[in-house]
Amino acid sequence: MGGRNELLLDERQAKAELLASLAKSQHALARILDSVADVAQYSGETARHIGANIDLLTGLQQTIAEAVTGARLRRSVRMSGNPGKPWLNPLVRAQPRKLS
Repeated sequence: MGGRNELLLDERQAKAELLASLAKSQHALARILDSVADVAQYSGETARHIGANIDLLTGLQQTIAEAVTGARLRRSVRMSGNPGKPWLNPLVRAQPRKLS
């Protein structure tokens, strides 16, 4: 029975180490994104290619994290287009205050 408990602990430790590795990888990707911002001013095309590769790497990392944790992580969705005008219900609009 002790062997089974040790196996579970080893599995948990391996999962924790894998998640720690993914976190380090995310930090590395953040540093790369900082560099992409510098490159973008000189070559927009290169910046787009690097950005696309980062999107792929992030998707792979998310898939690995989901497999390790058993939890489904929320996928980010890129919006495109122009945002509409803000809509406020007339009942919640602020009324101008008169200063005394």
